[in-house]
Amino acid sequence: MKPGMWLKQITIFLTFCSLELNLGSWKVDLLFFNLFLGAECGVNADVEKHLELGKKLLAAGQLADALSQFHAAVDGDPDNYIAYYRRATVFLAMGKSKAALPDLTKVIELKMDFTAARLQRGHLLLKQGKLDEAEDDFKKVLKSNPSENEEKEAQSQLLKSDEMQRLRSQALDAFASSDYPAAIIFLDKILEVCVWDAELRELRAECFIKEGEPRKAISDLKAASKLKNDNTEAFYKISTLYYQLGDHELSLSEVRECLKLDQDHKRCFAHYKQVKKLNKLIESAEELIRDGRYTDATSKYESVMNMEPSVSEYTVRSKERICHCFSKDEKPVEAIRVCSEVLQMEPDNVNALKDRAEAYLIEEMYDEGKSLWNLIYDV
Repeated sequence: MKPGMWLKQITIFLTFCSLELNLGSWKVDLLFFNLFLGAECGVNADVEKHLELGKKLLAAGQLADALSQFHAAVDGDPDNYIAYYRRATVFLAMGKSKAALPDLTKVIELKMDFTAARLQRGHLLLKQGKLDEAEDDFKKVLKSNPSENEEKEAQSQLLKSDEMQRLRSQALDAFASSDYPAAIIFLDKILEVCVWDAELRELRAECFIKEGEPRKAISDLKAASKLKNDNTEAFYKISTLYYQLGDHELSLSEVRECLKLDQDHKRCFAHYKQVKKLNKLIESAEELIRDGRYTDATSKYESVMNMEPSVSEYTVRSKERICHCFSKDEKPVEAIRVCSEVLQMEPDNVNALKDRAEAYLIEEMYDEGKSLWNLIYDV
């Protein structure tokens, strides 16, 4: 039996006894009656106090303080549906929809005809992409004698959910047919409504990868990593995408997040070792450049290229730094050769242009150097 119910039954029992014994010892019975009734009223009074204060704090925008009051109200009366509903309201105001959803469910369990809570839960489920569950809530709202506004809202959301069902089906068909541009168009429309659907974001990320747009894929995967608990797969994919883009530092950061969630994750651990080794080589090379040890730095960057010949970004960045090392080490012939290789791959690479211009000046090829500096200013 719940504590609240026990207290109510005891109070009623003692009230009855006091009436039976009223003629015999009125003062004693009154003492017991007041004692137990006071205990129950004290609990309810405290809960009401927390609810009222929380309401004022919420209206004032003091969300953390309001949340504390509603926590206390729930603890004081676990069967008070208003306490759960107001706490859910604060969670939503704080952007914590995951925390709000269980509270709204509890409200509905305690008071089945509370249409406002069911309507709000339907909205959250729709945003999460749980379309069948959302539709069930909206249909139940329509069957529960709702207000005019609630009825209109439920009907509107039902139509929206039906549209999302249709778009999802079209997106999945397009993806299965390898029509990734069409799938992206459908998914764009769905995710305007189902903004917290992790699976659909992961699906769109796959489409972006297939279409050669890794940075857009990373954006969706980052969102998915927050929307789905322990999403090691998302962190692994983000890390590998950053690695392919040549951003070894961000790659290392993301793969570490994967290992925080699962230290035995085989693919994340293997990738971590690879990225860490590469990162160490690059950091070592940059330190050598700062120390003016250009020959040793060149050797390190050659090791980077040998380690990752399949990722063109590391070849370009390594050659760019080797070009810089030759220029600083006053080896103009080698600098011009390597800088020219970089500029064949990236014609507007300002660093390579500057280092080749410096090399021309060292070689006393002033016209070529001046021409390059003019080009740099244009770039």
